[in-house]
Amino acid sequence: MRIFLNAALGLLLSATGVPALAQKGGEPILIGQSAGLSGGQSAYSADVRKGLEAYFSHVNKNGGINGRPIKLLVEDDGGKKSNVLANTKKLVETDRVLALIGYTSGAGVEESLDYLDKIKVPMLSPMTGNMGIRASLHRNLFHTRAGYDAEMKKVIGNMATMGLRSFGLVYLDDVGPGNAKAMHDALKLHNLSALIETPVNRNALDFNAAIDKLHKANPAVVVFITNSVPLVKIIQGLRAKGYGGQFVTSSFAGIKVIEELKDKAPGLILSEVLPNPSRTQFKLVKEHYQLLKEYAPEATPNYTTLEAHVSAKVLVEGLRRAGNNLTPEKLVDVLEDIRKLDLGGYEINFSPKSRDGSVYVNTGVVSLDGALRF
Repeated sequence: MRIFLNAALGLLLSATGVPALAQKGGEPILIGQSAGLSGGQSAYSADVRKGLEAYFSHVNKNGGINGRPIKLLVEDDGGKKSNVLANTKKLVETDRVLALIGYTSGAGVEESLDYLDKIKVPMLSPMTGNMGIRASLHRNLFHTRAGYDAEMKKVIGNMATMGLRSFGLVYLDDVGPGNAKAMHDALKLHNLSALIETPVNRNALDFNAAIDKLHKANPAVVVFITNSVPLVKIIQGLRAKGYGGQFVTSSFAGIKVIEELKDKAPGLILSEVLPNPSRTQFKLVKEHYQLLKEYAPEATPNYTTLEAHVSAKVLVEGLRRAGNNLTPEKLVDVLEDIRKLDLGGYEINFSPKSRDGSVYVNTGVVSLDGALRF
C-alpha cells in the first residue's frame, strides 16, 4: 500500500509541478522570490530583499507562524524575464515553496502568467505596477500596491491641469503593451496624444538613440515607466543637450534615482504608491524603521524597503489566518477574504473579483536640496 501511495504522490507532483502535501508543523515555511540581484535592477532588488527579510526575521524572533519560522529562498534572475520563469519553476517544483513574493521584474511575472495560472501556489506583491499582469484576474496573483494605470492618471492628469500639452513617453521594450497603454489612456482622458514615444532596454548601457529621438521631438514633458538606469542616462543626456522640459517618472525607478541623478535631479516629479517613508507618525512607517534598524542596519529606509515590508506583512497576515496544516490553496482562500486590513496608515482590500489590494498614489517633486517634497 505504501509503495502504491508513494507512486501516486510522484505522479501527482509530476503532473502539477506543485507541492501535493501541506508543509509540516515545525518545519520552516518556505517562501520563494526571484529578483534581479545582478544587472540593472541590482540595488533596487537588494532593497526589496532587505525589506522582506527584516520583517520575516522579526516574525521568527517572536515565535514564527505557530512555532514555524519563515525562510525566504531567493533566486537571481539578472532582470531577464526568461530567467524569472525558470526560477519560478525551480522554486515551485524543486524547492516546493508555499508561496512566492516580491518579484522585481514585471516583465518576468508577465512571462510566467501562464505557468502561474496552472499551478496553485500564490504569488504576492510583485514589486511593480506592470499592467500586463493586471489586465485580467489571475486567482493566484495578489497585488499590494497600485498599478501604473493609477500612477499615470495621477501624474499626467497633474501635468495636463497645469496646461502642458506635449508628451514624450519612455517605457521598457521587454513587457507587453499594457504599460504603454496606461500612458496613452491617461493622455486620452485629457484629449491628448503622445508627441513621441520610445521603448528602451532595461539592461542597456547606451541610450543615445532614445536621447536623440526625444531631443529632436522636444516634448514639454517626458514620462517614464522604466527602471532607474534608462531614466538616469536619458535625463543626463537630454540635459547635456540643453533640453529644458519636465521629467516625470512612475514609482518603478525607485527613490535612489535622486542620488544617481545628482545635480540633474531637482525638478524631477516622482509618483509613489506608499506613504512617505520619512513620516514616522504612521504606525506602518515607524514599525518599518525599527525593524530595518534591528535586522538590516546597513539599509536606508525608503519606498522600496517599505513596499517590501508591506508585502511581507500581508503574507504573514494570510499565514496566520490560514492556521495549521498550511497549503498553497488554503493560503489563496484566506488572502482572497482580506478586507479593510489596516497596516498602520495603509489599507489592503482583496475580493473574489479583485486582486488589486491598494489604489494609493501620491506625487512629489525633487527640490534643489535633493529632497522629495510632497
